[in-house]
Amino acid sequence: MKSVFQLIATLACAVALTACGAAANTEKPVVLDPNTQVKELTFPDVVVGTGATAEAGDTLDVLYTGWLYDASKPDNKGKQFETNMSGPALPFQLGKGLVILGWDRGLVGMKVGGTRILSIPYDLGYGKVGKPPVIPGYAGLLFEVKLVNVSKK
Repeated sequence: MKSVFQLIATLACAVALTACGAAANTEKPVVLDPNTQVKELTFPDVVVGTGATAEAGDTLDVLYTGWLYDASKPDNKGKQFETNMSGPALPFQLGKGLVILGWDRGLVGMKVGGTRILSIPYDLGYGKVGKPPVIPGYAGLLFEVKLVNVSKK
């Protein structure tokens, strides 16, 4: 009887170990091009506005152009993936998660009439997955943003 129990226990352990092995991580490690990576969120003003200041909860109207970040290109501007510079402005409520986190953080304190350059690491942009087919996973982003209007909360 004892040997039957040992046999069943041995088989159960073997099945459990086999199942664990099948679930092993088979993903290849991600190798990132350092030229496409932004180390930290930066948002210098290129033009300091003179109008109302953007605060969390306000509705902003912005014109912008977005590029994939590429440190090997002039001004770090890789492939342009989007723009609305010819209008209409994009309205959104700041700090509510309606845009990428790099915008929610990087546009606070900006003044109407100003232009700001946002350099955004992938984890504050579209993350590990990206926004296929336009933005690959792990992509650093660069935006030129012009603040057209602020509607206070």
